[in-house]
Amino acid sequence: HRDLHSFPTRRSSDLAKPTSGADSPDMFRFGDKVFDFQNLRLQVGNQTLQLTLMESELLRYLIQNTGRPVSRKAILEDVWNLREDTDTRAIDNFIVRLRRYIEDEPSKPRHLITVRGLGYEFVPFPDEKAAK
Repeated sequence: HRDLHSFPTRRSSDLAKPTSGADSPDMFRFGDKVFDFQNLRLQVGNQTLQLTLMESELLRYLIQNTGRPVSRKAILEDVWNLREDTDTRAIDNFIVRLRRYIEDEPSKPRHLITVRGLGYEFVPFPDEKAAK
């Protein structure tokens, strides 16, 4: 098994930038959170967090696929350009870190949802999804 940390990451400019709910093409707003793609920053309320490139690319990919579950295989291939035999638990670790940043209760995620048997889904406005 390969470890994600031994591979180079793709440049942020290689990934398309979402515009839904954004103040500009380089930003995405959901609730009291603003993700700044260009500067790899996440603002949560009045706190600003500096993300790593890999955290940023994963969050960007999940945002781009809002409302659709994405598999670990898709994340490895589309985000980090890796083969699927790479250790997928590394993805789970990145998700845990991102949940600590954006979830009010990381143990009860509302934005970064685990879809059993599939992967993960990003839900920017969980209250709207629940109302449907």
